[in-house]
Amino acid sequence: MNKHLAIALAPAVAALTLATGYGTAAASSGSPVATTDAGTVRGIVHGEAHQFLGVPYAAPPVGADRWKSPRPARPWKGVRSATASGPACVGPSYNLPAGTSVSEDCLTVNVTTPASAPKRPRPVMVFVHGGDFVSGTGSAFDPSEMAARGDVVVVTLNYRLGVFGFFGYPGLPGSGDFGLQDQQAALRWVQRNASAFGGDRTNVTLFGQSAGSAATCAQLTSPSARGTFSKVVLQSASCGTLQPRLYPGAPAPTSQNVSPWAPLETVTTRGTALASKLGCAGADAVSCLRKASVDALAGPNTMADPTFPQFQSPAYGTPTLPSNPEQALRRGRFTHVPVMAGHTRDEGRFVTASIVNPAIGGVTFTPETYTRLTDAAYGPDAARIRNTYRPSTYAKDLLPGTPAADRPAIAGALAWAAIETDRASACPILDDATTLSRRVPTYVYEFADRTAPSWIPVPASFPGGAAHLTDLPYLFATIRPAMSAPTTLTPAQQHLSTQMITFWTTFAHTGTPTWPRYDASTPRVQTLTPASTTPETTDATFHKCAVWAPTR
Repeated sequence: MNKHLAIALAPAVAALTLATGYGTAAASSGSPVATTDAGTVRGIVHGEAHQFLGVPYAAPPVGADRWKSPRPARPWKGVRSATASGPACVGPSYNLPAGTSVSEDCLTVNVTTPASAPKRPRPVMVFVHGGDFVSGTGSAFDPSEMAARGDVVVVTLNYRLGVFGFFGYPGLPGSGDFGLQDQQAALRWVQRNASAFGGDRTNVTLFGQSAGSAATCAQLTSPSARGTFSKVVLQSASCGTLQPRLYPGAPAPTSQNVSPWAPLETVTTRGTALASKLGCAGADAVSCLRKASVDALAGPNTMADPTFPQFQSPAYGTPTLPSNPEQALRRGRFTHVPVMAGHTRDEGRFVTASIVNPAIGGVTFTPETYTRLTDAAYGPDAARIRNTYRPSTYAKDLLPGTPAADRPAIAGALAWAAIETDRASACPILDDATTLSRRVPTYVYEFADRTAPSWIPVPASFPGGAAHLTDLPYLFATIRPAMSAPTTLTPAQQHLSTQMITFWTTFAHTGTPTWPRYDASTPRVQTLTPASTTPETTDATFHKCAVWAPTR
């Protein structure tokens, strides 16, 4: 199947009608039809799949409903067109396919089903997109091949982001967690409507990538999410994942391990600061902020002004997240369902490639830069870290033809990226997998195709490797936001894609991806490359997790 993402799909030519559940009678217009609890929708045919796009799962969170918990979608009469994705939720455009519109009125799902009539109710897979909790959209990921090949129903969703999704203010119900509540509202929508699309409401797999994976892990620990899913897949993030030490444009790396979660008090303090900055105060501060324009809350000034309060951390100490998700996991306070978790081999090269790209970050990396960054980030431990991550070790990864004068600097950048891979991603995910495996069936993988297409432009001399996000085109048809051309895979990579889709959908069907379970005594990790897909027990050693145990 073609790997190109069809953002705007041609009119349907096949027929499918849904009467009670999912049927096969021809609809009068020749398009698939489904009846949800809010009304009937007419979708499209896309290859071997049917798609229902831009279906509301909650009421628009606008006006007086800004910063309120999601309410059910308003019913409609007649047949609603579901032939185009809804707008992305408000956030920066850098993480969106070209031409994607944004709006506060964004709480929609895309539902993709196999074109064939189901022999029995199909497993449902609900995907949560990433983007640091501030950007992205579910419509960037076309799961048609996953649905058709794996005989599953796939739901991708939008949820409120940034200041609209994670704003908090003293006394405001739902503070800090509106985006997580949106995800739960989508899951409850699936519970009510799965059968309308041929899905099994008792067999729902929640899966996400990056921030979407962290959110999925958070939902494991949320009491209000219980009963809405029966399995989870965590891709490139978990409850214990840490943020990168250095972002593009940052003058220096943080010396602190920064968690994706924040105490409620921290989030509400940011909200108070925002209200003050926008001239809203007193008992009517929230009402005043609800009248503020989208641009005033999330426009260019939030990027240009470093003092502008940022909201990209879900809050804990709330009804949605009673405690820090990482702590909840360690205490066993999570929904006990099978878990599949994994990471890419070179997660940290994504951010590092941005830093060293003059068009994005603009940091000129020299051998001295590596020393300066590690000193700033690790202080007294810097020498120990550099001794473990020697740039000379990464010279083997340099691209053929790299000029001799450039090799030390690029090797230093790769060493920095390896630190970030291990400290922030791989080792926390393995730690959480060990914690989970003590209570639930757990399966772990490493995506290790170092020839995978890069998600972002990288300098010609920088080896992109199996960086963060590079696994996504193996599961979905995608267009990388920063690229003009769609993702294409070689025949060998397409074979790996087929295997990965089989692993993911088999897990959705059965609760096991068909490779061995992971546990502390035998930590088997499935390696995913075009050459082989075999279990190994050396992942923690390769990623030097013993080095990071004292610092996490």
